Amino acid sequence: MKVKVTTKEDLPEPGAVVKFRIKNTHQWRLGYRDSEGSDFIEEPRGIVYRYSWNQIDEYLLVITPEENIQQH
Repeated sequence: MKVKVTTKEDLPEPGAVVKFRIKNTHQWRLGYRDSEGSDFIEEPRGIVYRYSWNQIDEYLLVITPEENIQQH
């Protein structure tokens, strides 16, 4: 389910793996929330891109933090 980000309360938990879309773009990016829960992080080809939560238009939750921890 797509979640539209309008306030900080709309954000997923820190550590959640998500697909997100930056405002005014059409490309979906695979990434995760940082441990502090303030940024969305994308790491294509080893390059780290950090996006503030207010740059994000919407996201899809891929893996919750608990599921992510159990896999490692």
